[in-house]
Amino acid sequence: MSTPPAVAQSVLAHSLRRVLAFLGIALAVSTALSLPFAFGALPPEAVGLAVPLAQLSPLLAALLVRRRGAPWWRALALGVPSWRALGIAALAAIAAFVMVPLARVLIGLGAGAPPSADALPLSSLLLAVPAVLVMQSLFAIGEEAGWRGWLHGELRPLGFWPMSLLVGVMWAVWHAPIVLALGLAPREAISYLGTIVAVAPLLSALREISGTAWAAVLGHGLLNSARVAIEQNVLGALEPETAWLLDLSSWALWLAVAAAVLHLGTRRRATTPGAVSEAGLPVR
Repeated sequence: MSTPPAVAQSVLAHSLRRVLAFLGIALAVSTALSLPFAFGALPPEAVGLAVPLAQLSPLLAALLVRRRGAPWWRALALGVPSWRALGIAALAAIAAFVMVPLARVLIGLGAGAPPSADALPLSSLLLAVPAVLVMQSLFAIGEEAGWRGWLHGELRPLGFWPMSLLVGVMWAVWHAPIVLALGLAPREAISYLGTIVAVAPLLSALREISGTAWAAVLGHGLLNSARVAIEQNVLGALEPETAWLLDLSSWALWLAVAAAVLHLGTRRRATTPGAVSEAGLPVR
């Protein structure tokens, strides 16, 4: 059920100050943690220490700006309204974050990209990916409680696509300080930040169909584990033209998969007797 425009405008007018405060707090923390790298006080190799701290800033910001009428864990969408829905979202996340990188690899091979000369053995990947997934999912809790938890709920009156893309843009802006501080080349920076925006609707769709930010936490963990393992262990160095082709193709695929996951969730709720929304109201 869509929100009437007048109601949506009223809700957003009351939310704007909180949203700006949320973004300001999160961005201030990520910028402060990026400055030592920008000025050479810390080497790029130390980024693994700063990033987990930065990932807590969306959680901190959401806790500070949230309305006090509801329990904090509910305001950040950290409850689980339906374990069945969460299980379906988890399966959708696993499928999406394996299939899209595999499609990117196939497009790259079809475009003439060379295979990687430094690929890890499959047995090593099968052992490493689950461990990295768990670690990255734990680190992602701070981010997703803010982005797909509190902010998702606050901007929901905009409608799914404007909301999810706006969250994605804010998420990319939050990443920008460390990207600039580490001195990524322009093409690499655009690829990195563009992928963040393109993946955001899929994470929002997982949160939407499950009613909880935990589905987005898993998706975020898969993004930084399974996706990275597939993309970095099959294809070798890319020519700029091929790299752009793969970026544009994968961005389109992420958006298409988000639409498919959202449709799956909407259809499931519509055909499930007694299904309820996050607000506790019957689904119409």
